Amino acid sequence: MLLNLILLGATASALAPLERTDGKILLGAWYDRNLSDTPSAVNARIGYKPLSFFQTDVDFSGTLKPWTSPQTVIPQFQQQLKDTNTDAIAMLTVYPFQGLGDKISDAQLKDMGDRLNGLVNSGRQVFLRFAPEMNGNWFSYGQDPAGFISTWQRCIKYWRTALGSNVNKVAFVWSPNSGNGYPYPGGESWPNPNSTAKFDLDRIGLMDTNRNGKLDPLDNPYIPFYPGDEYVDWVGISIYHYGIEWPWVNNSIPEPQKFERYITGYPDNGDYFGYFPFYTPFSTPAGATNNITNTKVSSGNKPFIVSETAATYHFAWVDSTTPQATLLQDHTRVEIKEAWWNSFLTQDFISRYPRFQAVCTFEFIKTEELTWRDFSAFGPPPNPSGVNFEAEDQDVANAFARDAKGMGFVAWAKLGATNGTATVTASATGALIDNNKQQSGSGKTEITHIVGALLLAAWIRIMIA
Repeated sequence: MLLNLILLGATASALAPLERTDGKILLGAWYDRNLSDTPSAVNARIGYKPLSFFQTDVDFSGTLKPWTSPQTVIPQFQQQLKDTNTDAIAMLTVYPFQGLGDKISDAQLKDMGDRLNGLVNSGRQVFLRFAPEMNGNWFSYGQDPAGFISTWQRCIKYWRTALGSNVNKVAFVWSPNSGNGYPYPGGESWPNPNSTAKFDLDRIGLMDTNRNGKLDPLDNPYIPFYPGDEYVDWVGISIYHYGIEWPWVNNSIPEPQKFERYITGYPDNGDYFGYFPFYTPFSTPAGATNNITNTKVSSGNKPFIVSETAATYHFAWVDSTTPQATLLQDHTRVEIKEAWWNSFLTQDFISRYPRFQAVCTFEFIKTEELTWRDFSAFGPPPNPSGVNFEAEDQDVANAFARDAKGMGFVAWAKLGATNGTATVTASATGALIDNNKQQSGSGKTEITHIVGALLLAAWIRIMIA
């Protein structure tokens, strides 16, 4: 009995920051702050229960994109979360657009550490996703394994020290892009295969995991970029449904296993789904080994977050002279998007992937490649396209709210001072109204659990002494 209690205490102490033990998952949204969307507006559009976290992004340089500087964004983000009247977690994506290594100053690290403490001291827990999609080549810092790893380790060590007693309220999320399409030839930071520059040759040497002298889809898209278990709290990934076939202009319903195959890898059709698993090496005891150095790079068992996801709906050409009729509209927004979330927001999926603990939708309308794309799932976000389809987007949010009533595995945010989850509606000002004010008694249960846990811990210490 004593041994079991000791093991229980050891397991609890080994939990990652923000890790859950109740079998439920966190559900969040990355909202379009730049075009005036807000967390409160997202919750009101869903009209069911408040989301458990919200994501926004900053340009770490503070100057390349001043409208997304930490000094501008984080105070606004903090206020917008407060306006939800919930305990929603803050998810902060930090882009080092200025580059890696010595291009990040100690002053920048200190400023971010101060701002993280400010968020925590305001009552928020925080996911911090630093330099995401580093295995891609569409960012200036991409496809530089050595530079990324050394920069990640330096930043995380600094911020953990700066956080002090707040360190367990901030989870650092390592989050590459899904491996389908890897190594994504071309792009801003693609290592030129014909280059003789040492920088390119060094990068290719680290990324060429199958040792055939070139970069190709049979190179592992994740392991060369992993900074080590000591420096990672959660692992995450970006997963999207753009369509069934390139060039991604047709509106098609996602295959039922598509989402799952992105995280497991599917060598039978690896060019489409990716050849290598993500969940198994990083979120199960199987762990991950670097076949170049034959060293263990991860012992696995990390909590897993889908850092951003969406099923796209193509509604217009970027080039307005392209004939609109060639966009195939065989399926509605609801059909496409509902099929997507129902492929992973199920009890069966969560039971099979128990380290899957959070997912964040991408709530944007924007241009990519050839088309205007509607990524939203939670109602009509700000729309820069000039095409009006608010009713269709609200239909999607309504469908989600209906489906969510059967999602007992979702951990919703707590509204106001209550300790239970609450049904929410929009007031005249857009703020959320608590429709379940009589749930305050559950606070007594929570206090009882806390007191019991403290007494158990004290008893274990006495028995060991």
